[in-house]
Amino acid sequence: MFPTTSAGLLRWRIVSEGWRSYRMMGLTLLLVFPLAVETAEAQEQRTVPAGSSVLLNVLPTGTPPVIDHLQWEYIANSNPENVVDYYKTEKALVIYAPFQDRVIFNESTGSLLLKNVQETDSGIYRATVNLNKVDAREVRLQVLEPVPEPQLQINSTAVGSSVELSCKVPAGHVQAIDWKKDGKPLPSNKCYQLSKDFTVLYIPEAQKSDCGSFSCNVSNDISWQETYVHLTLDGIMPPLSHALKISTVVLALTITLAAGSGFGLIILCCQTESKEIKGELWRWLVVVIQGLVCISSILMLIAAVFWMWEEGLSTALTLCMILLMWVIIVTLLIFVVLAFCPQNLKKFKGKTVHRVLLDAAAPGGLIFVVLFALYLTQNIHHLQRKGCSPHFDYTAVILIAAAVSLIILLALFVW
Repeated sequence: MFPTTSAGLLRWRIVSEGWRSYRMMGLTLLLVFPLAVETAEAQEQRTVPAGSSVLLNVLPTGTPPVIDHLQWEYIANSNPENVVDYYKTEKALVIYAPFQDRVIFNESTGSLLLKNVQETDSGIYRATVNLNKVDAREVRLQVLEPVPEPQLQINSTAVGSSVELSCKVPAGHVQAIDWKKDGKPLPSNKCYQLSKDFTVLYIPEAQKSDCGSFSCNVSNDISWQETYVHLTLDGIMPPLSHALKISTVVLALTITLAAGSGFGLIILCCQTESKEIKGELWRWLVVVIQGLVCISSILMLIAAVFWMWEEGLSTALTLCMILLMWVIIVTLLIFVVLAFCPQNLKKFKGKTVHRVLLDAAAPGGLIFVVLFALYLTQNIHHLQRKGCSPHFDYTAVILIAAAVSLIILLALFVW
């Protein structure tokens, strides 16, 4: 029964249109969904290393289709290029020039073997059976070079500086870069930052806790490589390291000089009047002592300059440098006069101030040099402990310097 009223006709039209739309939607789903499945089955993604051989099949599974005509094409940048044309009835096989001696075609299965593939062989390989474009088989081939071993470089190793660890790969297609510290993922409680391409690891303000082994792992779909570097932070920079070595040498020299002088004084007190050291022997003994004090003061002045270079100038350091220059001038003057013009010393015999100045120059300078060397070494060691680099072992330096100065003093005393 069909409705006769206008309202009934309207309702009937709406129902009919709805049912028609529903049927069309069902037919569309039935058509589209199998097509999507077939399209998915007709696609394949292959990733292989460069230099290998790749077998491309007409179908991934099941028995091969009945082949009367088969065409393999290579598509790169949307430009199809013929690879193989096979006509079963005529038993004709054509392998096109760019691929001759590089492919092996299997007539029974239709498979294609690519030999010694390179990165330029990446692209889409399409197999069309019996001119059926709808069921054409496509293989997306990606050829990758194995990633080479990366190189890790560090821009700075100073405590408190901004440290950058650069992971550089000479060549190759890298898909992922992963950083680790001491074999574990980067700790989340540290302010480590990575560049957009993950090739640079930033440590904004490096501290002693950042010391350790860092690794950079680069990889792609076919290979991976990992490189390690040990981050060792220096608490002191090279200028302070030089100042520490100089101060250590001066300490060894001055302490040995002080000990030798005390030993010599004891010997002098125990000698009889006939065996007292006097005359030329006494003059040359004073020359050596004044020369050693002068050399020690010069070395400490150089160490002070290194300290000032790195830590800046202060009032205390300025005063110490002035006193060192005074000791250098006085001891050098006495050394030159005693060594080359000893007769000029008669001018100072009647002047008490001059005699006190000359007599106090060597012992006073020696005491000041020792105190200043101790001050520098203690401060530099304190800074050095902020880093994780091996501390300077000054034992050998002290022993060598002490042995040399002691041999000189003993030779003079024995003489």
